[in-house]
Amino acid sequence: MPMDAEMSNREVILDGPRLSLTLIAMIVPFYFLGDRLFHYIWENRTPVFQFTLDWWFQAMVILLAVILHELIHGILFAIYSPNGFKSVTFGINVKLGAFYCHCSDPLKVKQYRRAGIAPLVLLGIVPYVFALFTGITWIKTFGLLLTIGGFGDLLIYIKLLKFDSNLVIRDHPEKLGFIIEETSSS
Repeated sequence: MPMDAEMSNREVILDGPRLSLTLIAMIVPFYFLGDRLFHYIWENRTPVFQFTLDWWFQAMVILLAVILHELIHGILFAIYSPNGFKSVTFGINVKLGAFYCHCSDPLKVKQYRRAGIAPLVLLGIVPYVFALFTGITWIKTFGLLLTIGGFGDLLIYIKLLKFDSNLVIRDHPEKLGFIIEETSSS
């Protein structure tokens, strides 16, 4: 950093009530259109595979997938973080009723983007696309639900698109958002 450069931090936070409205506005049409597309493709056709799962087993798989979602964040944070898993913490926000993963080390924006969007892609989009090709209703539902579960991450990803991919970023320690560490010349 040049001698006449100064660091300033910029918080980017997703507002709770506004976030809730945005997510609802995203979830309803997404699930409806995703479900309709699946049924349009597979109406009057036999799925490639047919199997049924008990409701309790499906619920357990979804719960484990939610935990895996956070673990995927954590693994990628640890890979990119100078201190590895020492900088990664997992927990449950009782107030929001949600699991979370937090990284205390600074990362580049491009690394934070990857760590943030990976669970949505791996647990949501990939299974949904697989279901479109196989006709497995349960996988369709799983893919749609886990994609929806990653919409908060998607909103963070979208907010990050306006920042240079090599800027340094920190996961916000207390709120849903991040802190950009910007350098300015004097």
